[in-house]
Amino acid sequence: DEKIATRPSWENTAALLEVLISGLTPKLKEVLALRGVRFRAVGAASLLRRNLLIYGLGGVVAPFIGIKLIDLFVNAVHWI
Repeated sequence: DEKIATRPSWENTAALLEVLISGLTPKLKEVLALRGVRFRAVGAASLLRRNLLIYGLGGVVAPFIGIKLIDLFVNAVHWI
């Protein structure tokens, strides 16, 4: 009986994820920069709180969720 070594699914998709993230991040930043933002007169404290909540928390949580979703998709397509 030969045992087949199983590798974690994330090892199979690590290179694909790196290419996707490296390729998409600059394009998303370009779109945001070209779109611009609307000016609103707000205090520095509330602006900092809002930006930390949106960009700080989103920058920590969103990549984990996105990588897991891409990993699940790649593994589902691989088995078809």
